[in-house]
Amino acid sequence: MHSDASPADAADCSGVAAGWIADTLVDPISFHRFLHSGLHGTTFSDFLVPTFRTTVFGLIIGVIACFQGMSSSGGTEGVGRSATSSVVLSSLFVILADVILVKLILVFFP
Repeated sequence: MHSDASPADAADCSGVAAGWIADTLVDPISFHRFLHSGLHGTTFSDFLVPTFRTTVFGLIIGVIACFQGMSSSGGTEGVGRSATSSVVLSSLFVILADVILVKLILVFFP
């Protein structure tokens, strides 16, 4: 039997369950009420900004990795250098993009 559940689904469920347990230890609450209060004021726009940021970061990493991979030369040693420079450049550009996106998000989604 094939299951469509992924490790991320298990992590999400574990996170929700751990949050409920932690909340219940402080102030006993039913699981149904915990979920309802957590999702009560959630709208589509709450998911829009994080999804956009993730897309931008993925695009940056993909473009830099493809460019570095296509421009590598020198055999396996060159591929290693390209992979290392790809990780370093991606990290720097993601941090830079995060700073810029935070400023833009604060302007457009106050």
